[in-house]
Amino acid sequence: MEIRLRYLLAALFMGAALPSVRASRVVMAFEDFHERFQASYIRNQQLKKIVTDLSRQVMLQQFFVEEKIRSDGSSGIKLIRGGTKGLDNYDSNSHTSNYFMAIHDHSNYDRTIGMGEFSAVLNGLEFRTRHNDYRMVMPSTTSGEIDAVEDIQFPGVPPEVTSKPTVKEQITEMQEWFKAFWMQNATERDYTKYFKPIISYLEGAWTLNKGLIESFASDRHHLDASSWFELQEKNRFSAYSGVKTRLENLAVLPTTIMDVNETTGQATYAQWNYRILNYPLKGDFPLKYFYQADDVAARVSRGWTRPEIMEKRSARFRISRGTDPQNYQLLDEIMYQIPGKNNMYSNLSQIMFGDDGMYHFGKSNKNVKLDTGRYHRWYKSAQKDAMGINAVARGFNDDFCFVAQTTQPTIASVEMEECRRRVCQTNRNSFSYAIPLEIIYLTPLLTWNPYNLTIHQGLDIVNRDGRDGTDSNSKAYDGVDSNHYYLTPTEFFSGFVEGDPADTVRNSVFVRGPDKKARVQTSASGTQIMLQAIPGLGRVRCRFPIAPVHSEGSTVGKEVSALRDMLTGYLRAPPDMVTFEMSSNGDHVHRFNITYRDFLRLINDRLPITAVSEEVHGHSHTLDFKFFRISTNFKYGTCDGQDRCPDGHPKVIIMLTNNVFTELPLPGNA
Repeated sequence: MEIRLRYLLAALFMGAALPSVRASRVVMAFEDFHERFQASYIRNQQLKKIVTDLSRQVMLQQFFVEEKIRSDGSSGIKLIRGGTKGLDNYDSNSHTSNYFMAIHDHSNYDRTIGMGEFSAVLNGLEFRTRHNDYRMVMPSTTSGEIDAVEDIQFPGVPPEVTSKPTVKEQITEMQEWFKAFWMQNATERDYTKYFKPIISYLEGAWTLNKGLIESFASDRHHLDASSWFELQEKNRFSAYSGVKTRLENLAVLPTTIMDVNETTGQATYAQWNYRILNYPLKGDFPLKYFYQADDVAARVSRGWTRPEIMEKRSARFRISRGTDPQNYQLLDEIMYQIPGKNNMYSNLSQIMFGDDGMYHFGKSNKNVKLDTGRYHRWYKSAQKDAMGINAVARGFNDDFCFVAQTTQPTIASVEMEECRRRVCQTNRNSFSYAIPLEIIYLTPLLTWNPYNLTIHQGLDIVNRDGRDGTDSNSKAYDGVDSNHYYLTPTEFFSGFVEGDPADTVRNSVFVRGPDKKARVQTSASGTQIMLQAIPGLGRVRCRFPIAPVHSEGSTVGKEVSALRDMLTGYLRAPPDMVTFEMSSNGDHVHRFNITYRDFLRLINDRLPITAVSEEVHGHSHTLDFKFFRISTNFKYGTCDGQDRCPDGHPKVIIMLTNNVFTELPLPGNA
């Protein structure tokens, strides 16, 4: 009425200066204009409400999809790109194939960790990565800027190695340090100072960045798009046509409506983005904390036994000290070391739904406040819930929902109004999510430079003038750089680099020394999954994938896992010792034990093992024995330094330990 009155007054004012007929027409025109304006205004308000309601429905639909995925399984790896087909469904790739999580080697780079594409779920949000090949960096310790990173420091070289006067002597001493690490014997050589564990993790969050942003660096890959829209269109074309980009630089990253302004109808869009980072673990991380997860489909399809797959890229591990409580485990302690998007500047707290605060689940003292800016999946509440419990797992039922709060303004927030005692306040929080991917041991090979080769900072010096590292002085690399990181003397190894089409590393190259005249033959010094065989030791694993698998969190996944364990024998971890017995000489037998690690060396690396038998009839025997794959049995080569035991024990040795962890490979199985 107020608007209409204004129009009438204006019309009357104008009409006073006009003849009555013309004044009447003016008033009628204004009346007509007002009616059309009011109808348009009402229609505009209706359309705004429709847009607002539709936008909110889209938000709810997205939430429904995420909630459905949350109930289908846990946060974790879902699939890798298909590359094999077969008669049975388990012949094709799942989360693993010839390699778990599409891991491979780029050890000719100093900081590049090879990892291909995969689909993953983080707190119900499903997405697919590009080819990752992530760099070995960690959240910044000096900057709170979002996604700020810094290089992880490489371990040093034992002075017992560098003090040796010749390269040959340095090689021999360095091999002893690797033996100390792999055998976990720090008595004579404290390997814990020079073999440093780091954890790699996958982090994701809803961001408010309108322009396409590469959230983590790779020496080899980047998103092949100039905008989020272009990325989405290329993904749609790829999905509908069934083709892939040769360089694998597309990532399927959803966009969502995070909020709608009820007054204006304006929607706030958020873009999902992810990154892969590393974090150095505190102290030593003993190898005995790893135990193998059994992916039966990959084993059956390829005819591998459980011990065999332990030494392959398909191997997947879990971690435990064996004494961890069921709910708060070693993984919780590790992930809590990692800061969220605030980097080291966290120390945050969260109070929601009437709780007086969140407290650290792993502390016996319930008054230890939880730093919600670090990744965690458990917290304690000061008050008990409706079930009489004060222990709370993040997520409704997600085994691996690690959450970290953040105050970064470019991370989308969620808002909730909460009223207590008639006093209402609005809580607005932002979060990121993470899962562990792998634990990597950094070794002294990353910095050991016994030939004193020049390490160039630029990338166009080493291979200029057509140098390709082949066997001639004119073709030898002119020093090394971060992309041609060949520092390790080839003589350090006795085996060859494991071949895979995804790898870029070569078995060895030739490099010119600092004098530009002499050339030496070297192997890659970057991080590998498993090193080439080392004389007398075999292959040493440096990368231990520990990522959870999405499908194992489903009801079906849990039933299948339980059924598998029932059928194969319920053993969470391999035995500490494997027991053998010497064949009888007609009078007595001797038994002896070797470690499970030595057992793997026997069957996978074909290395002889020395063992001392128990004492029977006043004597024992020292044996050097091996596994013979063709006959699938064990035989000693020497007994007490002789070809045959003095008291007539036959050559054949019998393995008494019999479980899924000591299965012998089939004859002829590669």
